[in-house]
Amino acid sequence: MATTSDETKKITLRTADDQEFEVEEAIAMEFVTVKTFFDENPDAAQEPMPLPNVSAKCLSGIIEYTKKRLEFRKRGSSADDEARTFDDEFVKARDNESLKEMILGANYLNIKDLLDMLNQAVADRIKNKSVEYVRKYFGIENDFPPEEEARLRAENAWAFEGVDPDD
Repeated sequence: MATTSDETKKITLRTADDQEFEVEEAIAMEFVTVKTFFDENPDAAQEPMPLPNVSAKCLSGIIEYTKKRLEFRKRGSSADDEARTFDDEFVKARDNESLKEMILGANYLNIKDLLDMLNQAVADRIKNKSVEYVRKYFGIENDFPPEEEARLRAENAWAFEGVDPDD
């Protein structure tokens, strides 16, 4: 649903958990999936746009991020350092599960800059961690028989040297 209040056009987005967000059009149009939907369905603005793959918690974070990034973009390169600091703080404020959920949301909404930043944050979090830590982080079950895993670890012992302690 698009409305005009204080001359700012709004778009209503409905999350997978049935929460509705009234979002400024400028922010919503940063989400390529939303922009494409409205470009292809100009009359669709009367109903909330469903986002079946995005939770309310995730969308709230994505809106916060996008709003701030639009502010930085308006200020130009003078805001680059502040934008990097914001990105760092944005990531630090989220646990691993929230980061993974936001990656899925940013991917679904096709927000390349956010997706790139979040993927880098996950890469930084698993960098130089043990195989066990990475398996746990991504919920990967170990399907190697113990003998084969021991053989692979022996053949590739260099890959297990100097690994940081798991958090």
